[in-house]
Amino acid sequence: MSIICLEGISAVGKTTTAEELAHTTNVCVIPEVNLLFERPRKSSNTWYLERQVERWCLAEEKLKDYETVILDGDVFQPLSYNWCFDFQIYNQSLDFISEFYQKAIQAGRIQFPHKYFYLYANETNLRWRKENDQTRTRKNFEKHTGISQSHQRYYEALNQFRPGYVKLLEAASSKEAAKVVFHQRPLAAKDLNPEILLQNITRWLKKTKHNFRIQTHRKRRLLMKIAFCFLTR
Repeated sequence: MSIICLEGISAVGKTTTAEELAHTTNVCVIPEVNLLFERPRKSSNTWYLERQVERWCLAEEKLKDYETVILDGDVFQPLSYNWCFDFQIYNQSLDFISEFYQKAIQAGRIQFPHKYFYLYANETNLRWRKENDQTRTRKNFEKHTGISQSHQRYYEALNQFRPGYVKLLEAASSKEAAKVVFHQRPLAAKDLNPEILLQNITRWLKKTKHNFRIQTHRKRRLLMKIAFCFLTR
């Protein structure tokens, strides 16, 4: 039995691939935070982090009934996402996020997935999918395409600490992607020390510059807009 994670930039097809797997195989899908929970008007600085812990707990509970559980989005997403924006959004520093996860790991409340599948596509395909997906507005699409290279770089780096841990998968077709995920999923959890992996990731994030392509003045305005949307949603 294993818990795997689908990751990738907005509109790449994570949810579509997860749904394809759920329809054609005996797997359970755990949706992303914003689909599972409603954020209160006033929330603590750890609200989103706590919801990621809840997602992991749900995944472990579902392993009682399913051989494979799929996380639609990473439970450690705040590490990669906030790094892409220099930890200047949501008032959460790298040390703050890392310390939260370290305590949660030590308490047995969360672990890393047993394997990642990172879906990627070029910007032309991403924009086509965004325009043709009537089920979601994707109001932050431009922001997410701006960090696509850095985001992928983070997940590629995980293979430095655990070779083969992240499978990069071109998302040309959700059906084909689902087939690859299903056939390459681990059938059993392999030994993984989450504390050491978190330490390695934290060190890498501290010493590594991201590659956010938006120019500085545009980036500043975008960060302010992101923060405003976060506070008002």
